[in-house]
Amino acid sequence: MDFRIAQCILGLEQPEDFEVPFVNLLKQHLALDNNKLREDFVCSLLGYTPSYGGQGHPDGYKPDGTCVDNKSGPSIVFPDGAPTLPKKVEWDCLVHQFTQDGQLIYVAEVKVSDIMEELIESAAYYTKKGGRVSPQVSYGVWLNKPNTKVLYKNPELFERKKNGGFKKFYEQLLQLPSK
Repeated sequence: MDFRIAQCILGLEQPEDFEVPFVNLLKQHLALDNNKLREDFVCSLLGYTPSYGGQGHPDGYKPDGTCVDNKSGPSIVFPDGAPTLPKKVEWDCLVHQFTQDGQLIYVAEVKVSDIMEELIESAAYYTKKGGRVSPQVSYGVWLNKPNTKVLYKNPELFERKKNGGFKKFYEQLLQLPSK
């Protein structure tokens, strides 16, 4: 995928006639929670290089070489477990959500170093409970970190309350600095 196709998926560019079926297929797959496709799409949209790496490896690289790890939000979960956290301390998380029909709602960037303390606490908690340890932090943690910023948002897709206002998470997301 390249930046232009990512823009077509968002509706910011018009696909050529021959690209329409391809763009529609990609939207369908994005709606089905295909993680590798979502990782490729988000990295490509931001001008980052997708890595297609597996467990414990970065999902992509920023132009400056910083490793990025894509996370389907709003919570950040590390299913690889606590042992992988030390090598990811200098990485950035790209937290994103899609609608049921594959439209991108937002992408936020969170530095792993900013949430490391909470991830270690989470790992300790889940270790005591037994079973699989997947350290995680809620949006209430990462939204309030000093380096967190929004890289993309489409407020038209934000979930709303019955009174028409945005749900709490989206209200807080709107208050973050944008790139």
